Amino acid sequence: MKANILVGIDGSSPSRAAVRWAVTRAAATGSAVTLVQVLDDEWGTIGAEMLAEVERGARRLVDAEADYARSLMPEVPITVTRLRGDPMIELAIASLDAELVVVGTHKTGFLHGRAFGSRSLQLAASAHSPVAVIPEAFSSAGRGIVVGIDDSSASHAAVAFGADEAERSSQELVLVRAWKLPDLHGDHTGALSEAEARQQASAEHLMMDAVTAVHLSHPALVVRCRSMRRAAAEALVDASTTANLLVIGSSRRHGIEQNALGSVSHDVLLNLAIPTLIVHGDDQAEIGTKVPVPVSEEKYSGSELHDVSEWTSS
Repeated sequence: MKANILVGIDGSSPSRAAVRWAVTRAAATGSAVTLVQVLDDEWGTIGAEMLAEVERGARRLVDAEADYARSLMPEVPITVTRLRGDPMIELAIASLDAELVVVGTHKTGFLHGRAFGSRSLQLAASAHSPVAVIPEAFSSAGRGIVVGIDDSSASHAAVAFGADEAERSSQELVLVRAWKLPDLHGDHTGALSEAEARQQASAEHLMMDAVTAVHLSHPALVVRCRSMRRAAAEALVDASTTANLLVIGSSRRHGIEQNALGSVSHDVLLNLAIPTLIVHGDDQAEIGTKVPVPVSEEKYSGSELHDVSEWTSS
């Protein structure tokens, strides 16, 4: 049975971008694609005659999008599904049996904090499978798979996905660790320098652990590392400007916040310029047991892992 990629469609240009990205990926991985149209249940409040016209329009849209998808890559199996309800809730439920869910988005300005009402953010937080969010005007010419790392299980899952993707597509893997100290008032020059040194050492140890784990499972993969002294979301967006894909991990939340992403994932998705994929830590296998290693460039001398010490700050 072929793996299945779900694509949320609504006839918009971001939706078309999502279809193009998903069909291209399916052709490369041997997957099938299911186009999912969800008729918002808010239409249930209108009269029967108008609802019938909405249904006819929805069917025409699905047929047109299916024809478009098949014209891109005729070898990719394309099916369609029509659902009724809240679009992001229905897509999240449907994702239970999918390898990936793909949606398009309009690029927006940078916004800090959390948004509980944004539908694509809600899907990225609640879907059972990884979620790919595709900007309307993305370019397929980028190279490199960028992964944001920290010490969470979600980060381990993101690195695992990114390493698999880099190997499959013969691209390099770029691991990004961002760190930023809180602003201090007054003259704390000595204390600040000491704190900065601790933060950079911690970032370096974390990076080396991730590189070692990737090397164990993907020994021929070219890996580059960047440690950036700036806010995490800004660092990830900046580091991925010319990349092919950005992968970030997001830990699942519970209770009232279960449909909300963390602030870093949220801010990245509101400012993304390339296809960005959200992986959840509790649903994905980690890349392996952490192997403590000394922070030493000699450890990697002569290996296939390059530019391990590309520490940058801005």
